Amino acid sequence: MLLQIIVISISLSIDALGIGIAYPLRGVRIGALEKTIIGLISCGVMYLSILVGKQMTKYIPADVMMIIGTAILVLMGVIYIRNSLFSDEEARYDLDESKRIDLFEAIILGFALSADSISAGIAIVAIGMHSTFVPIVVGLTQIGFLTLGNLLITEFSHVKKLNSKVCGVFSGALLILIAILRCI
Repeated sequence: MLLQIIVISISLSIDALGIGIAYPLRGVRIGALEKTIIGLISCGVMYLSILVGKQMTKYIPADVMMIIGTAILVLMGVIYIRNSLFSDEEARYDLDESKRIDLFEAIILGFALSADSISAGIAIVAIGMHSTFVPIVVGLTQIGFLTLGNLLITEFSHVKKLNSKVCGVFSGALLILIAILRCI
């Protein structure tokens, strides 16, 4: 189960890696406090969605919840893949164009990066993963990927050519794989 928690956290945090790479390329800095706020928001959103999932299990039979959870993970995977292949838009969170993500912008970015956690939290409860470590791992992975992206740009200039479409397709494929493995 630990491996599945890590894989889900990585899948949910691929966007943070993209932000961690793209923003320094544009000269936008995300400070340690702002990264921590983003991670805490991701952790909180995941925790709340898990609570919602647990409440749902009280009213919906386990077999139906398993189907719902599997369907949500597959749907999320398909959406990740579709968006990666067909979307060229990149959201910009440096609203005041100060070249630094401030506290308010970090809060907005935190909620944007954790939006997928809402359905993922319900899905992981529905497929039988009831670990309280999931929100913590998701939050830490968000912080880690924001930092990793910045380090990669600093240390390896060829990472600038990293294709975000590949990361999105990989992330979507991981979610679909988890859903399939939970069905077996």
